[in-house]
Amino acid sequence: MSNHINEILFGLTDAGVEFVVGGGVAAVLHGVERVTLDIDLALDMDPANVEKFLRVMQDLRLQPRAPVPARDLMSHEAVQRMVAEKGALVFSFVDFDRPLRHVDIFLQDNLSFVGLSRDARKVVIENRAIKIMGIARLLETKRAITPLRDKDLIDIKQLEKLQSQSE
Repeated sequence: MSNHINEILFGLTDAGVEFVVGGGVAAVLHGVERVTLDIDLALDMDPANVEKFLRVMQDLRLQPRAPVPARDLMSHEAVQRMVAEKGALVFSFVDFDRPLRHVDIFLQDNLSFVGLSRDARKVVIENRAIKIMGIARLLETKRAITPLRDKDLIDIKQLEKLQSQSE
């Protein structure tokens, strides 16, 4: 796994932030061979947890990509407005000096922390337990991507193979 991904995941885990990893990083942690640069997360949107998350983002010099205050994540109403008015799927944090350091927070209800936690799997990396999206749910989200990209098709094929091996 890339150093910048470990740095972000370890920073969040060490700060006690509650989250579930999705997307390409979850696929890699399940065993899919691919390169991924950004981290997709379902964040527990409890204000105290969001506060811890924002402190880590600030410590890591990750800032909102859009001109929207990061603290808006602490307001359910503000998040719902982003989704309804802007069609936002994620809230992105980037390091403008090192753009490979990129975190997307899922905003859609179907990718909520509560929903994804139910079938999340824990992986241990350097003595840190990190929750990742279960294979079945990861497959479901990958298949729902429109339009499907080549990398998504490859992920789906590899995830299906991993799923059949574990059954």
